[in-house]
Amino acid sequence: MPLYKYKAKDKEEKIIEDVIQAANQKEAATFLKSEDFQILSIKNLNPKATSMFGGGIGVSEKAAFCRFMATMLRAGLPMPEALDIIRQETQSKKLQQVLFDSAFHIQKGEPLSSVIAKYKTDFDAVFLTMIKAGEESGTLEKSFDYLAKQLLATYELSQKVKSSMMYPMVIIAAMIANAFIMLGFVLPKMSDVFLSLNADLPPVTRFVLNVGDTVGGNLALTIGVFFGIILIVIALFLIRSTRTYIFSYLVKLPVISKVMDQLDTARFARTLSTLLKSGVPIMVALDVSSDVLKQPHLKLQAKEFSEGVAKGQALSDIILKHKRSFPITMIQTLKAGEKTGSLEVVLEELATFYEMEVDYGLKRATALLEPLLMLVIGIAVGAMVVLLITPIYSIVGGLEGSI
Repeated sequence: MPLYKYKAKDKEEKIIEDVIQAANQKEAATFLKSEDFQILSIKNLNPKATSMFGGGIGVSEKAAFCRFMATMLRAGLPMPEALDIIRQETQSKKLQQVLFDSAFHIQKGEPLSSVIAKYKTDFDAVFLTMIKAGEESGTLEKSFDYLAKQLLATYELSQKVKSSMMYPMVIIAAMIANAFIMLGFVLPKMSDVFLSLNADLPPVTRFVLNVGDTVGGNLALTIGVFFGIILIVIALFLIRSTRTYIFSYLVKLPVISKVMDQLDTARFARTLSTLLKSGVPIMVALDVSSDVLKQPHLKLQAKEFSEGVAKGQALSDIILKHKRSFPITMIQTLKAGEKTGSLEVVLEELATFYEMEVDYGLKRATALLEPLLMLVIGIAVGAMVVLLITPIYSIVGGLEGSI
């Protein structure tokens, strides 16, 4: 809820300045009047609300927040003061709101984790669990330090994935735009010329020209259908159920499935390593880490890990039962870590290894996709040229014969 700074007189005519939390200014005023305060002023202290398109808090912003918090707490700064300094520096309106709310409740004696728990859309279970562990163990600055490193690694990995997909997406968008221009503007004009000559055209060419003529005669409808299809595709990816359904088929493709397995392995290993370093019990850490997996079948299998560990089984032996889903390299590395008592260290190395594999896999996939896309474009352009040049030769041949 928003915070309001008020100035008021109590029964003894003493001036009081304090902060109150209320749903709105009217509710704050009503509460103060019920306490027999004479209100002098009320000011909204919260940052301006973010717009509906403003989004949440980015991964890079959370990483910067954690890094600064770790540094300031290590330097001995009180947490409310540290939060206030970061709030003044950050550009994110949503993060400003969270930090302001956190500083207020911490001054009232509440832990930071209780405030963070109210913002579940911006801070996931991993973040909350590590903050709680840091508060309970008195090593909150270490928890923030681990979180900063994990969030930075996650951000770098996501940027690599996005940059690898940028080139294919640009090429595909250019192909779609080219097809739209050809069908909507070029073909209709050529169709008017060729069809009016009543020349003897090949069936395929006549079909293409008839399509162009139809599109040219209904250009507004064509544009509406084109953008309607784009909106439907976007809507399908925005709806959670359809997005999950499409995603389940995409991850079965040969190259994509391998990259996704490596991506999930890296994400799981890094999260589990970070939680164990923060002092989170292994059963809790396994449950939280399983939530970061994106593929449903892996997430379902990972949910069984904590149950097996609770029964006294080694984590590597439990994962060995699912060796078709998890790579054998991961199982062998975990076994070595369990023997040496350095599980969190080998998990971090494992995460780094698979993040590099994801990067190499994406580069290989992009390198393979580039010539395929160029081949498709070449075939499409070549077919269009042949279909349109053929009637020109037929018309020229007919004119020569008549001359």
